[in-house]
Amino acid sequence: MSKQLSPARQVVAKLGGVRATARILQLSPSAISRWMMPTNRRGTGGHVPQRHWAAIITHAKTERIKLGLRDLTLL
Repeated sequence: MSKQLSPARQVVAKLGGVRATARILQLSPSAISRWMMPTNRRGTGGHVPQRHWAAIITHAKTERIKLGLRDLTLL
């Protein structure tokens, strides 16, 4: 697994997988899968789109999942 793709993979794993993340955000599983694909394959290159950050953090807090802003970025 490429370091570049790891933030999205880690976030999705913490949320319970692709299907669980899709349900949480009311997106298709294929949309979530694109987060973990390189940009040359029409993915986000490992980025979690910023427009979803608030919903992800809110869900993580509600469910007591250890996930913060730092987990969503490519630091």
